[in-house]
Amino acid sequence: MSLEELLVSTADKVWKGKRVTGLEDLLIDHLVRASPPGTERWEAYLELDSLLARIADGADGRLTFQAAHPIHVRRTA
Repeated sequence: MSLEELLVSTADKVWKGKRVTGLEDLLIDHLVRASPPGTERWEAYLELDSLLARIADGADGRLTFQAAHPIHVRRTA
């Protein structure tokens, strides 16, 4: 899975307030490889975990807002 695919998958889950450990672990592996030499895995984990926790914390409000504004598709014959 590419870094872009991992980012999109992780963002989709976290936006909805879900945390998927296996997916996040794969993302951390990519981030460590792309980081400056000497970056420890735990450092990347702490940074990512903090960011994802802040995003996930707002999920209930986002989902409530989204549910209050459903998309109606108009079908034409």
